[in-house]
Amino acid sequence: MGDSDALLQTSQLVCSRNSLQVGVQINSLVSSGLDPFSGRIDTSYCSRYRGRDGLVWYEVSRRADYCGTVLTTNSTHAIYSNSLLLFSANNYSSDIPEIIPFSCAYPLETNASLNTLIIPQQNESGLSGSGTKATAYMNLYRDARFYRRYSSGWVILPKGSALHVEVSSDERDYSFVVVLERCYTTHSSSPDDAVRDTFILSRCPTDPQHVRIVQNGISLHARFSAFSVQSDSRFIFLHCELSLCDARNNICVPSCGDRIPRSVPDSAQLDLLSIGPIAWDK
Repeated sequence: MGDSDALLQTSQLVCSRNSLQVGVQINSLVSSGLDPFSGRIDTSYCSRYRGRDGLVWYEVSRRADYCGTVLTTNSTHAIYSNSLLLFSANNYSSDIPEIIPFSCAYPLETNASLNTLIIPQQNESGLSGSGTKATAYMNLYRDARFYRRYSSGWVILPKGSALHVEVSSDERDYSFVVVLERCYTTHSSSPDDAVRDTFILSRCPTDPQHVRIVQNGISLHARFSAFSVQSDSRFIFLHCELSLCDARNNICVPSCGDRIPRSVPDSAQLDLLSIGPIAWDK
């Protein structure tokens, strides 16, 4: 059988938004007595591969519990781990395969300083890599059905109309859900403006009579509507903070039925989102 250390030295790992990909050199596999196209990730059904530039690439979707992939999270990172099994060229069923463990860490928290990032334990004897963080978006819609949204930039609303807001993430793993943490408006484009009108605080509406949360902590989309929005300024800017919550291990739907603050599960803060200016027809 082949030498695992030699295979690791000549192997490559790519951590993309959609998949985890392990590339091993065909020559190294052949010289180690391995069949370059015998690789498996979990089962034979999870053995997608392709040859390119002298390497054979094995690929598995970046999803928790799919094809044996294990997802571990902390407050700043999500780490996906699995193993590639490679078998002898003799094709003996009794052979013990060579195993290449691999893991990819994806940052969840984007506002923490580098000194506070805690990466979960990755494979010490395998391939380790990192991927890019998820991106968050915020859009303003024309009605409460959230069918038609406004274009980005300056938005002029019909007189007396409500704000219908959706925030979302391009995260590809549905183990996570988006949670609205805080939303407020300011008279200036600065989210640090002290003069503000807060709609959502600690995941709950500040005034349930004028703020209706349509969806929060359920999927990768969160929605709310704010009615009777008043402003002495000619226009306003809307700012929202959201987080990604691991729904496998946490109750991510906020409990807003009383005035007693409740503890919330560990989650990862995403960027503060801002849109505007927003104005109303006179």
